[in-house]
Amino acid sequence: MRPHFHVAGFPVRLHPLFFLVALATGWTLISEPARLALWVGIVFVSVLLHELGHALAYRRYGCPSEIELHGMGGTTQAHDAAHLTHPQSAFVSFAGPGIGFLAGGLVWGLSQLAPLGAPGGLVDQGVRQFLWVNIGWGLFNLLPMQPLDGGHLLADLVRARGGYRHERAVLGVGIATAVGVLGLAIWGKQLWLGLMAMMMGMMNVEQLRRTPKLRPAEPRFAAPRGVRETREHRQTTAGAVSVERLMDALRGAPLPPDAADAEDELEGPHDPALVGELLLDSGLPELAVGSLQSAFTQAPLPRTGHALVLALLRTGRLPELASLLDSSHARQLSENTLALIAEHAGTTTEATLTERITALRHGRTPATDEPR
Repeated sequence: MRPHFHVAGFPVRLHPLFFLVALATGWTLISEPARLALWVGIVFVSVLLHELGHALAYRRYGCPSEIELHGMGGTTQAHDAAHLTHPQSAFVSFAGPGIGFLAGGLVWGLSQLAPLGAPGGLVDQGVRQFLWVNIGWGLFNLLPMQPLDGGHLLADLVRARGGYRHERAVLGVGIATAVGVLGLAIWGKQLWLGLMAMMMGMMNVEQLRRTPKLRPAEPRFAAPRGVRETREHRQTTAGAVSVERLMDALRGAPLPPDAADAEDELEGPHDPALVGELLLDSGLPELAVGSLQSAFTQAPLPRTGHALVLALLRTGRLPELASLLDSSHARQLSENTLALIAEHAGTTTEATLTERITALRHGRTPATDEPR
């Protein structure tokens, strides 16, 4: 869809529901139209500034993005962001509240140097509202519950240090935070805050329900301390079977009895696309291929196709990649995914890949880019 306007080179779309929600949050000013209009304007500028922070951070890492303001606030959608590391993604998450803190700090500093309007006047109230939205709401937005920036920030920091083994713990923190915010909202009789806490808490509960539960296997014998530490050190991020044993299984070698028992203690997730992406991001593309192939066959989505192509490239399984490009599902691969394959083909002698990509581009309209 075409943007309504551009800011700093970023396309921006604006939904009418954004202003309706802004009006609803300022309903106490309904008897003072000028102050209500000021509130709506400040909300618009502040939310746009927040999303601009995310967009500028994406631009820093070479990812084009677009901004959308809607009834839930705003979102910044980036294209070609699959290459971002977890620390880079954490920086993107913090950039939104961060630019609000900078703007709020600047306005506060100016108000301390010289009075901005008469006390209690329209300008004075505008300053107070601007500080509240950019600093107060910015702090709230850093609470560790998804989909707030604080929830994404916590998840990226945890993944940067420990991979995806603590996904359920991160979601548990989000649920506990939502319960705490809901309690404060009830105590302070804040309807909007309570509704938001309930909605976000339910989102985290649903995501927790869909996230696989990974349990480490119990020791089978009382090994000497040094031996036990070695066994624990060799466990995978799933905490059940070592990488070496899983790689043996991938090559067709039978698993030792204790590894098979450990696999039985690992609850299988219900979403093969999620499993494949977790394995791929954890540095195990060999194990990710099967899940991603199954997921892409069942539901050929551009995001899943992009992850599958990454796994095939990283494992050097070029014949399977060529077969994928010949399949009917190849039409669902995004332009970014085709560009990734073309870049690889340009550094190798795989002319057949280039030919297939050219045929695909001439034969259909590229699918939309995969989401962040």
